[in-house]
Amino acid sequence: MIQPDLFSTVDMAPAVELPPAPSLVPHSDWPFPGMSPEDSARAAITLGVQYTELLAAIIKRDGGPITDSQVLAAVPEDWRALLGPWAHGHLTHSQGRTHGIHVEYVAHDGDGKGGYHFNYTATANDRGES
Repeated sequence: MIQPDLFSTVDMAPAVELPPAPSLVPHSDWPFPGMSPEDSARAAITLGVQYTELLAAIIKRDGGPITDSQVLAAVPEDWRALLGPWAHGHLTHSQGRTHGIHVEYVAHDGDGKGGYHFNYTATANDRGES
């Protein structure tokens, strides 16, 4: 083993724990327009720090590259039950950089005619650069 291998993302995987789902607290006073208090709270959770931390932990556990749909498939059942259709597997570039994850927007077929997806790869440094 050479020195850089001691700090590879493979070594990080066993140490990554996924946080449990929080409790749902409906937005009874000020729900998002057009949403029920419960759905408003679900949508807000998916935009929050806890969910971002969960997605980052899933990506770091895997190491990558992993697609956004694979991240979503790895979301634990307690989170899926809480969030329902608001669950997603997406991190922005800035969220990835903050968590040491390289985010790449990739064409399915190379020329973009078949659509695009995000690939995530955990990096060995704190700035999220490969």
